[in-house]
Amino acid sequence: MSIAYGGIVAFVFRGANLLVALALVFLCSHQLSEEDYGTFVLGLTAIGIVNAATGGLTAATGFQISSHKKTAGAALANGGVLGIGLGAAAIIAGLLISQLFTGEAHREALAVGFACAAVIVGSVVAGTFLGREAFIRYNLALVAPPLFSLSLVAVAFFLFDAKSPDVALEMYAVGQWLAIGLLLITAGPVYLRGLALERRVVREIAKFALVAGIASGISYLNYRADVVLVDFFEGRDAVGTYALAVYIAESVWQVSGSLALATYARLGGSTRDEAVALTTRVMRHTVVLLSALCIVLFAAAGLIERALFPDYEGMATALRFVLPGVLMYSLAQSYSGYYTWQRGMPWVSAAVAGGALCADIALALVLIPAMGISGAALASTLAKSMAMIVALGIFVKAEGISFSQVYRFGSADVDDYRSLLGRVRSRLGSSA
Repeated sequence: MSIAYGGIVAFVFRGANLLVALALVFLCSHQLSEEDYGTFVLGLTAIGIVNAATGGLTAATGFQISSHKKTAGAALANGGVLGIGLGAAAIIAGLLISQLFTGEAHREALAVGFACAAVIVGSVVAGTFLGREAFIRYNLALVAPPLFSLSLVAVAFFLFDAKSPDVALEMYAVGQWLAIGLLLITAGPVYLRGLALERRVVREIAKFALVAGIASGISYLNYRADVVLVDFFEGRDAVGTYALAVYIAESVWQVSGSLALATYARLGGSTRDEAVALTTRVMRHTVVLLSALCIVLFAAAGLIERALFPDYEGMATALRFVLPGVLMYSLAQSYSGYYTWQRGMPWVSAAVAGGALCADIALALVLIPAMGISGAALASTLAKSMAMIVALGIFVKAEGISFSQVYRFGSADVDDYRSLLGRVRSRLGSSA
């Protein structure tokens, strides 16, 4: 399967996920006040940190199937033990935090705790699908939870006129759990066959998930730490405006993520040289496709603000500042995939993300007081760009290749697009 075609297939599903996410952003940013929307964003940020950190469970569970040849049932059972335990811990943490607050903050903490538990359990289920290269099921595991959450938030807002950040977060949590339950019910007997607990496998998953989770968690903080600093320096209203700029910019990562996703299982079963060649091809496709998208978003930033978010002044400027960093850091997904799925070294991407996070915080502390949310966006771009340049330098040196080998298009890259066009023409011809 060509990378271009596999990436397009994955992008269809991830594109749907993006539309759902943007719909949730649009709905809540328009139905909640700017301050309440900022509170909702902070709640989602907390959920996102947990989601990213437990994304290591997805990789660890899938790794057991693709590389260690475990059955889906064995991987699901042993990963599920960890998922259920961590999910219970998230709920308990939510309960404890809720005791410190009253009113809406009390309900928000509970909702965040239950939502975190859902995404933890869901990460194990998704990892089982990914390890078996069941891309449709895997992508449904990505799309269904936010779709259910969006639907329930809309019902609460419009049918019951319950428009507050705590209600939105509660409906978000309920939607996540409903989707996970449906995915498990419809998974079929093949995913339940061979259910068996093995201490050794649980330990292997836990160890891999811990390292990969730290990497993912640091990466997510790298994306969101500046939101907290914006809240500190500029206030809750500015959080909502800045978050909109970041969400729109990062939407292009659906493309780079789709390209990387199409190679994950193949990376685990390839030789090191084959994996390097595959990774560099993904990087080249990423640069070409995302450059075009980022140019379009840069040019349309003002129109997007005026047409869709007129109450969030300054969003367009922040969007333009953050886009170059988003483009540069899009290579991190294929980079991380190589070190996680091929080398079994997720700590490498954690080190890169950690460096970017430290640089981002240091720059944001200077630039936000001077430039507001545009300073946060500029700090993000500078930090991500510097980190990715260093990461690529490490990669080419370790693998004994040159930068030109990473970015030079060859016949295999052109064949990817020829293959894609051929498949498209064939499908159009058969449907005519």
